[in-house]
Amino acid sequence: MEYREYLQGDNWKEKRTKKLTRKSNKKRRCAICASEENLDIHHLNYKDLFNVEQNDLRILCRNCHLLAHRLYKEGKFVFRNNNHHSRFAIIKVAVKKELGITKVNMFYESKERKNRVIQS
Repeated sequence: MEYREYLQGDNWKEKRTKKLTRKSNKKRRCAICASEENLDIHHLNYKDLFNVEQNDLRILCRNCHLLAHRLYKEGKFVFRNNNHHSRFAIIKVAVKKELGITKVNMFYESKERKNRVIQS
């Protein structure tokens, strides 16, 4: 099965919905920049399309999601193992560096953060 075909299937739609509606997701937002707009689900591992665990998925805004894939293709980060926490930490640092927000806690509500997100 092709990846695009998989994304249209019930299996993926169920996993995506489950991730977006988890009780712990009080506010659905990007795990990198905290945006609440245009949310996607990003796979941290592609072991088997039908054997995806929820902890291998992250909510990312479209901008951070596409940027993560671009940086990966450009070889900007290297994964040393398949641990989802380790892989996501590497992705998050690389994307935040590219966005110029490495020293900003995007999950702290402040006027500065809101202005930075709006200007991006």
